[in-house]
Amino acid sequence: MKQGLMLGAAALGFFVGPILAHGAQIYLDPATGKYPPGVTFGVDVRIDNQGECINAAEVNLSYPKDQLEAVAASDGDSIFSLWVKSPTIYSDYGLVSFVGGLPGGYCGRVAGDSALSNKLATIYFRFPTSTALASSSIPQPAQLTFLSGTKALVNDGAGTLASLTTGGATYTRLLKGKYVSLDTWQKAIENDTTSPDPFIVGIYRNSSLFDNNWFAVFSTVDKQTGIDHYEVAEVSSQNSSVPQSQWNWFRAVSPYLIKDQKLTSLIAVRAIDRAGNIRVEHYLPVQSPQREKQIAIIPFIAIIGIVGFGLIKLILSLL
Repeated sequence: MKQGLMLGAAALGFFVGPILAHGAQIYLDPATGKYPPGVTFGVDVRIDNQGECINAAEVNLSYPKDQLEAVAASDGDSIFSLWVKSPTIYSDYGLVSFVGGLPGGYCGRVAGDSALSNKLATIYFRFPTSTALASSSIPQPAQLTFLSGTKALVNDGAGTLASLTTGGATYTRLLKGKYVSLDTWQKAIENDTTSPDPFIVGIYRNSSLFDNNWFAVFSTVDKQTGIDHYEVAEVSSQNSSVPQSQWNWFRAVSPYLIKDQKLTSLIAVRAIDRAGNIRVEHYLPVQSPQREKQIAIIPFIAIIGIVGFGLIKLILSLL
């Protein structure tokens, strides 16, 4: 993947120094709050584009791991549709990190839209109940801050860095007592009965990636709890009548190197969200030499191009 991105970027002349643009702000919502021990609460990571069109961002959020527990991180209902790294919790370091973007950029709330549609991700936290902090008689404020590696890129065709400010948050643990349990993340899981969005399984090959072998590309979004992972099954014609539940599914990421390089097997990909809902899409074997040739000459640069110039520069900066 790294090699393919590097070559694609080089072909489009991406190796230019970053330019600084007008401002934007990444902030937490709510910025303050008081919560009892054991109660899960959601914190939205949002962006104020301040007149710019933003097409990519890298976010690194630090939280005090000795005071707060990060329960889950979700990209559900995010304005981003493409993820280099989905929201991930590193509990050993007290860190939540993600990298995402969207073609065309986010240019602010659409006229007539009553919703505040600027969410990048939602992080679920709770104050622990099994530590000395939970039994303390003094409320403990926990401060969340964005690290210096947090950045945003403008959708201007030049990979321009936005002049970014960040807004952290402070949450206070209420005194220990009897509270009604309210697990907002569990509630979100229980309410999510919708499968991930439909998607296409594309089959390609390129001399710069996987030694010119065939590979599959796939991606989708889930607007409720977010995508948890993908699974792939390569099903031969003699096994195609076997129920899907009995296929040999295994975790995979895109791009995926196909085992059956003759392309005689059905390539099935299922996207599974964090509530366990599943969306399955297929690539059916194509026997026509003309169609196979057409697929083969699709440049890999076209795959990279869909994410936009700015997102590629951000990807390169992380390699």
